[in-house]
Amino acid sequence: MLKLRAATTLRILVNEYISSVAPVSSDDIARRSPTKVSSATIRNEMAELEEEGYITRPHISAGGVPSDKGYRFYVESLEDPLELPRGMQRDIRHRFGQAQRDPEAWVQLAATVLSRMADNMVIVTFPRANSSRLKHIQLVYIQEFLALLVIVLQGARLRQHLLPMDEPTTQSEHTEAANKLNDALEGLTYSQARVKQLELTPLEEVVREGTIAALEGMEAESALEHYVDGLRLLLNQPEFAETGRAKEIVEILEERVLLRSILSEAPGEGRMGVFIGDENPKQELKPFSVIMSQYGIPREASGTISVIGPTRMEYASAIGGVRFLSSYMSELIMSVHGRM
Repeated sequence: MLKLRAATTLRILVNEYISSVAPVSSDDIARRSPTKVSSATIRNEMAELEEEGYITRPHISAGGVPSDKGYRFYVESLEDPLELPRGMQRDIRHRFGQAQRDPEAWVQLAATVLSRMADNMVIVTFPRANSSRLKHIQLVYIQEFLALLVIVLQGARLRQHLLPMDEPTTQSEHTEAANKLNDALEGLTYSQARVKQLELTPLEEVVREGTIAALEGMEAESALEHYVDGLRLLLNQPEFAETGRAKEIVEILEERVLLRSILSEAPGEGRMGVFIGDENPKQELKPFSVIMSQYGIPREASGTISVIGPTRMEYASAIGGVRFLSSYMSELIMSVHGRM
């Protein structure tokens, strides 16, 4: 636990570094301290902060740079709850009021508004049913060892793919297998269908496995539908200005590696997640800080709002923006589903 004066020194140092992107000297901190304190005293405090891992310095007379631990202390010391100014909230509500009454339009607008507010990249996933439910399956005979599996979900989403057979089969066998599985699995989610205990013939087991695999793929695809804004803002940050770093970020974004990693960290319903640098469990996220929250209707239709930037991020505005927009987007989604 930091002493009051050391905590004040650290907060000033983090604020200065966020705005200046330059190591912060003891003189800089002394000038901005709310109480009169000498540079020598500040240097002693900085030495203690460095020893405890809150800052780093290339040498004893150099300025300090916050570590991930220092940023974590700073974030936890911010006023809670962080809220946007009332005027900004009104402006955002007005912009949404002018937009088309459509979740896709809201997702794009949320990403645009938040990326400008946070001066970093924002990813917003579309609100999708958390658990797509099976409506029915159909098995169409193509040849003795091959069938077409057609899967329809509630909401009219459809997937079809070829299903190889281990033994020669007929259309009547296909129809019988599909009917049995429809009776057993209709209305179930992927997770429910996966653990459903059934006594099946070898053919029925092949169809069941194909159905489960397709349901899993459809859920994953729904979760990955998203809108990105502010990539240029992120690449303009000094930490990512090098051509090699920028190319790496674009590649992992195009390959959806970044998105999958972010979604794997998504906090529970109604919670805010702030992951700083090495706190991120996924290697590809360790150069970043990620601020995220879910929005929508719990256990029915939800998406995720995320700000991605360097660890030297303006945390107060980013956290306040994510909190407000996730709450407001939830209101909008509930209104579409007749919950308000």
